Amino acid sequence: MEINNNSQLSSIYQSSKNQGVDTTLSNLLSNNDRAADKVTLSQAGLDAETKLQEIASQYDTTNMSYNELTHMSSELQLNGLITPQEGLAMRAPPSRDFDADEKYDVLALARKSVEFDQSIGTVQNKDAKLRANVLMF
Repeated sequence: MEINNNSQLSSIYQSSKNQGVDTTLSNLLSNNDRAADKVTLSQAGLDAETKLQEIASQYDTTNMSYNELTHMSSELQLNGLITPQEGLAMRAPPSRDFDADEKYDVLALARKSVEFDQSIGTVQNKDAKLRANVLMF
């Protein structure tokens, strides 16, 4: 299997997580039954991971403004690290009347949204899946 971008990696991780598969590197390496399995990261996949880390290092998602969030999601989208739909989901306003320069915990708000989806049983809903995908970044 060749992984060319972060979306593929996220999809594989999410799929295995949903199936109850332990995806930790130590578990994968210690499992002799999978010794013949091989994952190859292409240069494009490695570049995507590097770019993702570069963008992530510029922001503190626990203390950022909506303007910063918009900039970050645009960078991720322009670099092909998230889909346009995920970009829109990331840019959901924190409240009806908000100050775009006021800092808040974007990560905690995203977790609350996903937890709410889980509490009402809508995790398979298209929008709920987007919110869960966004939380992975």
